[in-house]
Amino acid sequence: MTLDTLKTYLEPLLQGAWWTLALFASSALLSAALGLAVCFCRMSALAPVRATAKTYIEIIRGTPLLVQLFFLYYGLPELGIVIPGFAAGVLGLVLNFGAYLAELFRGGIQSVDSGQFEASRALGMTRAQRMRVIVMPQALRTIFPALGNYALVLVKDTSLVAVISVYELMRAGQMLAGATFRSLLVYSLVGAIYFAICSVLSYLFRRAEKRLSIPGYWSGSPDHNPAAKL
Repeated sequence: MTLDTLKTYLEPLLQGAWWTLALFASSALLSAALGLAVCFCRMSALAPVRATAKTYIEIIRGTPLLVQLFFLYYGLPELGIVIPGFAAGVLGLVLNFGAYLAELFRGGIQSVDSGQFEASRALGMTRAQRMRVIVMPQALRTIFPALGNYALVLVKDTSLVAVISVYELMRAGQMLAGATFRSLLVYSLVGAIYFAICSVLSYLFRRAEKRLSIPGYWSGSPDHNPAAKL
């Protein structure tokens, strides 16, 4: 295979990779926001709110992402609700990962020592202040490795939106393989691009995790530990 042929193959795949990154970025931000909101609902003092959040989490975690994508793209039009492919892909990924992140956030929050909650209440801090200054920074440090793993899974799961005809890396590979009949080469290139994206993302998370693990960053130093400022 010549360099010109390789370039010809890579051009549509790299274009698809950009759409994969767009899917990932949109879904990651929105699923984190949804996960946090559902997490707070799951920990609400109101029983109906807790029950609604728990039901959502159980339904999402109990059904495959592929079924959820089919439901949004092919099922909802029967009810008169038509969602464009890219938006349906993002929505499906957000709903799916939002449920998993909700439980991850809840576990991180509950891992924070209860004494710090009591200390913050004694100082008259509001619930929002406690969460922003005391709880969330420490919870983030606890869940950060798992958060990185979820990010890598999300990158790879964007490939599933190819089944609803969204143009991204996997869909670009399918179209190229169908046009050239060189499936081995095309899907090898697709796998290599996914591997490159995940490697860069993994490196960034490792760097961030090391920064969060700097000695004294979350310990007794008032400059680094939000709780020590109390």
